[in-house]
Amino acid sequence: MQTDLGADFGFFGNALTFSVDYYKKITDGMLMTMNIPSYVGESKPTGNVGKMSNSGVEMEAAYRFNAGDFNFRVGGNLTYLKNVLIEYGNDTGWANYDSFQGVGTVSRAENGYPFPFFYGLKTDGVYQTPAEAAEGPKWSDGTSPQAGDVRFVDISGPDGQKDGIIDDNDRTYIGKGMPDWTYGLNFSVSYKGLDLNVVGQGVWGCQIFDATRRTDISSSNLPAYMLGRWTGEGTSNRLPRFSVVDNHNWVSSDLLVYDGSYFRLKNVQLGYTFPKRLTQKILVQNFRIYVAAENLLTLTSYPGFDPEIASGGTSLGIDRGVYPQARTYTAGCNITF
Repeated sequence: MQTDLGADFGFFGNALTFSVDYYKKITDGMLMTMNIPSYVGESKPTGNVGKMSNSGVEMEAAYRFNAGDFNFRVGGNLTYLKNVLIEYGNDTGWANYDSFQGVGTVSRAENGYPFPFFYGLKTDGVYQTPAEAAEGPKWSDGTSPQAGDVRFVDISGPDGQKDGIIDDNDRTYIGKGMPDWTYGLNFSVSYKGLDLNVVGQGVWGCQIFDATRRTDISSSNLPAYMLGRWTGEGTSNRLPRFSVVDNHNWVSSDLLVYDGSYFRLKNVQLGYTFPKRLTQKILVQNFRIYVAAENLLTLTSYPGFDPEIASGGTSLGIDRGVYPQARTYTAGCNITF
């Protein structure tokens, strides 16, 4: 079932245009693992049992105007998306998805949440002293935190009370890879034979799960941010101490989740078209030269290689070390005979 309402506007002889579109789509019958009793003895089959809602608004605007020999065009688009899994279709209403070595489950599908979302523990800084660590909850394997370890939040227990144990029951929603907002901007200006075109795009309202560090390998290169790790009281309240021994600090948690918002100058091109009175002398109708740059500038707070994560499906927003998009400079010409 889908609802779609839209409107288009034009002003000043369509020099200024604006369009807006609202949509809501309910997808019923998605392929999911079916809910059958385990005592049947067979693996659970896949069937059309899932249900999901996608709703949002799409807007686009453009304005063209002249100032003497200058011709301008400014445009942009903005999209808002709200995604909710209504019914997973199995007996639990949830399923765990992606995981990687030493960290555990990092993505999950669950009724009432975006599909998928990041799943893990919440953190509340770093234990600064042995006395602070002694007051913190223990792990389910009986080990206790030490000074310099991550302070994980105990959210599970009878009647919603803390139970003094950090285990899988304390895992919860810690972010999502699907952006709330996606936008694009474009600008062009021409003056006689000169022309400039700029295209930018970006997203905000999403997170990135950094899955690039192998915590199961003791002898490996470390990311540069580890220079800011805890080395004594008051040195860091976010990054824990370094240790080659498993101390639970790098299990799936919001410590590995970063703001995924970014703005990128996707393409910038400057060109010049020679006057026809010159080119026609050499039997050329149009002769244009240009220089261009792709991925010229990226503004983001994400410390990884590239905030534009290409992974999708259940791995949406999980950075496993994607190769960054190259900054490319080109020069060329267009000739029409």
